Amino acid sequence: MSIIPKLSPNFTPGRKNYTPFAIVIHIMDGTLAGTDSWFSNPASKVSAHYGVGQQGEVHQYVQETDSAWHAGRVYTPSWTLIKTSNGQYINPNYYTIGIEHEGKGDTPWTDAMYAASAALIRDIADRWHIPLDRQHVVGHHEIYGAKTCPGTKVDLNKLIALARGNQPTPANDDDGDIPQKVKTTGKVTSRSRLNIRATPDTHKAPINIVEPGIQLAYDGYVNNGEKINDNSKWYFTDEGNWFWSGAVR
Repeated sequence: MSIIPKLSPNFTPGRKNYTPFAIVIHIMDGTLAGTDSWFSNPASKVSAHYGVGQQGEVHQYVQETDSAWHAGRVYTPSWTLIKTSNGQYINPNYYTIGIEHEGKGDTPWTDAMYAASAALIRDIADRWHIPLDRQHVVGHHEIYGAKTCPGTKVDLNKLIALARGNQPTPANDDDGDIPQKVKTTGKVTSRSRLNIRATPDTHKAPINIVEPGIQLAYDGYVNNGEKINDNSKWYFTDEGNWFWSGAVR
């Protein structure tokens, strides 16, 4: 893999005797070039270890042995492996590696970005013996619950499957039938906190969480997803994200 150094001054040397054991996925909310510039500015006081562009470019901002400033704030975390000491959260920057991705939270990910990010995740996981699962590859919102980063368009389960060298498989409903997709576009709004999933069921942990009142675009639906409260209709996006229709209006 070709990695272009774009080293940032914004980092803490070393890791306070911690070892990286998880990878945090971010969205840049902008362009790769803009992020290069922002991370090079000491006044920004932010960085990540890597940035991945929509064309598959990979830039490195901080060495993995140092602590990038990408996930230091903790607020209503849903990540179960977050570390604490004496009732206080330990700064996740010390034990995670952060990867930024070009685009905004509602920007579809390109195949090139998925492929480059997956290859990078695989290399990082090999170096640090990090398991490739949803407990160890997490979205930024799972640490800082006030954000939706990395947004609604990334399928973290797909990203992990690609990092493992696997292709995601279609989900089956409870009767063993593959959900039949109806292609149609539209928009809905979340009623409450909404789980975004990789399949039309609740069998695995959500890949993202959307706050109430957020408008979501969809590319179709199925009527034979998991039935919840007698409702088995699930919306999907072409990027592989699913959400239950009973949680939106």
